[in-house]
Amino acid sequence: MLGYRSVFQVEQGSVDILARVREQLHSWLRRKQYDGDALKPGSLVSLGPNADGVMLETEGKDGSSALRVRVTEKQPGGIWTSQLTVHVPGSGDPAMVWVDIINPEVISEDGDQPQRRQWTATPRLVRDLLMVLPATDGKARLDSRPERVRGEEAEELVGIIRDPGRRGPVYLVGSEESLPQEPWFRLASKVLHETVGIGAGYLLNPEATRTFARAVGKSHEVRPGTMRTFLPGAEPGDTTDALRHRVLSTGRIVKDEQRRLTRLLGWRARDVAIEQRLPKTAVRLDRQFEEQLDELLVGGAAAAPAAPRITEVTPAILGRDVEIVQVLREELGESELTVDRLREVVAFARVGQGEQAKRQALSERFAELQKRNAELQESLDEVSKQLDDETLELAEANTELNKEKATTRHLRGLLGAERRYEDAWSEPTQAEYELPDSFLDVLPMIKDLKHVEFTGDDEPTFKLEERDRAGVWASKTWEALVALEDYARASAEGRCDRDVHGYLLHLPDGCRGFSANKHARDETDDVRSNTKLSRVRTFQVPPEFVAEREIFMGAHFKIANSGMISPRMHYYDATNITGKIYVGYIGVHLPSRMTN
Repeated sequence: MLGYRSVFQVEQGSVDILARVREQLHSWLRRKQYDGDALKPGSLVSLGPNADGVMLETEGKDGSSALRVRVTEKQPGGIWTSQLTVHVPGSGDPAMVWVDIINPEVISEDGDQPQRRQWTATPRLVRDLLMVLPATDGKARLDSRPERVRGEEAEELVGIIRDPGRRGPVYLVGSEESLPQEPWFRLASKVLHETVGIGAGYLLNPEATRTFARAVGKSHEVRPGTMRTFLPGAEPGDTTDALRHRVLSTGRIVKDEQRRLTRLLGWRARDVAIEQRLPKTAVRLDRQFEEQLDELLVGGAAAAPAAPRITEVTPAILGRDVEIVQVLREELGESELTVDRLREVVAFARVGQGEQAKRQALSERFAELQKRNAELQESLDEVSKQLDDETLELAEANTELNKEKATTRHLRGLLGAERRYEDAWSEPTQAEYELPDSFLDVLPMIKDLKHVEFTGDDEPTFKLEERDRAGVWASKTWEALVALEDYARASAEGRCDRDVHGYLLHLPDGCRGFSANKHARDETDDVRSNTKLSRVRTFQVPPEFVAEREIFMGAHFKIANSGMISPRMHYYDATNITGKIYVGYIGVHLPSRMTN
């Protein structure tokens, strides 16, 4: 499974790119206690215990040169593959450096559903390369640490965020005079630690923050004390485009657990990098190097054996040698063995040994290609399912929107007939319709609700945050939560005598709702009667409500349909007992008979 990808350019002329890359590669291998000197072009070699490597080279008729080094490590959790590819054009155009880390698949705790990828930290090799190479991603400068931007220098950032040729995200961190600059910048740098090699970070001083805001306008500004992630091809002034570029608030940067936030930004950066199309040069090189590797495995010569070590002959050794010669005579059926015949036998043995090694390498290569094909097919199926689900979600949302528009026109017409024009065309305040776009905001906000209490583990919710790119799932989750809050309040006030589903179908005046089609009163009988499936839907509640501190929560909101993820929110309605609703789970769709 592809866990990390970094692709960047390096201007030619200032440094010998291939020489610098080889230096850092050997330094990286030495730190891992591998024999980097063993790497030779066109040979499969052992680099150390449980580690193999291969180096491939090619030269073009246009004077270009390219290098690929592949290191495979067999670890207890599976096989990890690090692949470095470098292309230096003969035309003098920028060189390309490409690093992939392929890691073993992670199996979920219950063993039912494999995760798409396991976490892969930024490779030390990539950090080292960025220290010695002037790397860029389009117009953005890539470095091992964010770059400070002062005053009018911020105007250059407009072209960087607009650049459609950029592959990775750009992170802009705003500030103002009231913020302690050095601690703030140190914190922002730590949060961006796992985006190195993929995204470019820029720390704006107060004047640069104001300069950038004037240049891009309100829709794309970076407010002081926030961090904004700009995806490739930003369009300042376009309010719809602004939704693509997520904002990390001061509170989340300062209050959230730093490791979790760093990992979250790292996941999002990896998603962007892996889903981007590779440059045409990279695709062409990859095909050439894969063909080279296959030819090497099928028809390549075995590595030359090491020179024998000369040992002093003793009577004991001489007697052992006589015994060996006797065994060889018997096995070969020859009464006499000449030196030439013995050398011939040894040569055949070495060829057989080499063929055995090649068969093993071919077997591993075949297994790797099979696994890659299966992963691609699985990804294709999942993407197709997500597309179908989200197309239906969009159609439903469009229908609801048109209904609300028609309702608005109808009510305005009624108010107009009563000459209440000011009421008819009044607008709600921003606070009335603004929704949180991050689960990092949703979870703390639940504490402000009077009738709804979150009793679950927040880790599944934060895993949703890693996949919720536009913040839509977080917004819909909050809508479901405030619908439960208003239901409990209306029930306490005697304005609602129905259950949650009945409430959603018949909203009391002034109450917030959620689509009843996206709500389930309970799980199916298949789930309730299956111990394993019902157990994963049993969540914690306060001891003052249930002495056992946990209860089955079959009622749930279908936050969204999106393939195997399809977020759900499970809750228990205890309004008739404690006046509260306990939310025990916000996360991916829990296992069912269909998913199993």
